[in-house]
Amino acid sequence: MLRIFIADLHLRADALDQARFVDFLQGFGAHSELYVLGDLFDLWLGDDLDLPRYRPVIGALRAYDERGGVARIMVGNHDFLIGDAFFAQTRARPLPDPTVIEHAGQRLLLTHGDALCLADVDYQAFRKRIRQPAFVAQFLAQPAEQRIAIAREFQDGSRTATASKPAAMMDVDADAANAALIDAGAGLLLHGHTHRPGVHRLPAGRRVVLGPWFEKESALIWPADGAPQPLNMGCNATDIVG
Repeated sequence: MLRIFIADLHLRADALDQARFVDFLQGFGAHSELYVLGDLFDLWLGDDLDLPRYRPVIGALRAYDERGGVARIMVGNHDFLIGDAFFAQTRARPLPDPTVIEHAGQRLLLTHGDALCLADVDYQAFRKRIRQPAFVAQFLAQPAEQRIAIAREFQDGSRTATASKPAAMMDVDADAANAALIDAGAGLLLHGHTHRPGVHRLPAGRRVVLGPWFEKESALIWPADGAPQPLNMGCNATDIVG
């Protein structure tokens, strides 16, 4: 089974942005699995609003399923409001955060990564608040204009806060990542979120960071009977499993 790992595509609703993903996915079919580790979309305000805006992406995922591929999608901090209608229309499968899988003789721990950025205590508090079921239900009950206004306010606040924080504060905590590997009995932690692709050695294994799609496609393409093939990740197969 060929597995394709991607994260942080941050797709917007314009046709060209969506076409990049459509073209990428057309290269894969039967006997493959696509793992999206969060932030497929740059912003998701609810299935009722965004499914019509992302028809090319929805169609590409459904066509991938019809070709015999399996898409597993984990939500991220930008698109955690993806709901049941999205999965019904795409035939993709929800991927819990975190998830452990076995692949190519390796035990992999998969996560978006933001929950491990422990030094950013303000973000962790915000993350906890907006993912409360009561907050989500209240937000989704708002009309479209109100949801858009709230999201813009949150985004503006996030950009302002991020600009004043040191880079190290917004990165994954190495001790937390190492503990997560030990708890999962895994040797590789694979995540996105930080937009800092590469491989980091930990006492319990390695932390592999997927790259964002802002300038070019990035992925880890890994056949079950071969070496991992990093695409625009700033590393090679030996860095990951050597």
